[in-house]
Amino acid sequence: MAADEVPIGDWLDAGTSDPGAIAERYDDWAMAYDDDLAAWGYRAPTVVTDTVLARHPDATSVLDVGCGTGLVGRLLRDRGFSGVIRGLDISQASLERARDGGAYGAVEQADLQQRLPLEDDSVDAVVCVGVMTYLPEVEAVWRELARVARPGGVVVVTQRDDLWDDRACQAVVDRLARAGVWTAEDVTGPAPYLPEGYGGGPAVACYYLTARVERGRAHVIA
Repeated sequence: MAADEVPIGDWLDAGTSDPGAIAERYDDWAMAYDDDLAAWGYRAPTVVTDTVLARHPDATSVLDVGCGTGLVGRLLRDRGFSGVIRGLDISQASLERARDGGAYGAVEQADLQQRLPLEDDSVDAVVCVGVMTYLPEVEAVWRELARVARPGGVVVVTQRDDLWDDRACQAVVDRLARAGVWTAEDVTGPAPYLPEGYGGGPAVACYYLTARVERGRAHVIA
């Protein structure tokens, strides 16, 4: 069965990490994505947006890693955020929808399993919402998110609850804290994520991680 013939719920649950397959599926899904997620009760963008604004009210720039069609960016604008929002995603069709929504100052196609196309200490806040399912190298990805955040900035991430344990995410959080990369301010979960599942399936829960990037950390995070 071809990837585009697999029911979207089954495909999402499987969580492939192949960049080409991810880009193709999200390109195909881009036009229906917002409506589908709304029907499934998707709450992560709201939770993450509110967390950024509460934990870093002075932020003037946000990087949305895996921005998709721009749900987080639009919510930030709806809540009065007037700073710079930049989006990265592997799906060009999704990026076009995000750009057309008007919330982002710039969007760029990027393979999120590689080094991010930003300099060190570039933004005040980094968010990664509903994306870690496809990024199995958790520590490498989270080090990248911290690398591009300014010291004192925040990183806010979601991870599906089953993968939180399977990929030893708490151990990664603790290891990065011991290494002086960040301080974990809050780890919440399992918490509501997709209460309607992937379209009529069992409810899906997640963990929310909020971390503060250390001011005294090394400039380049190895």
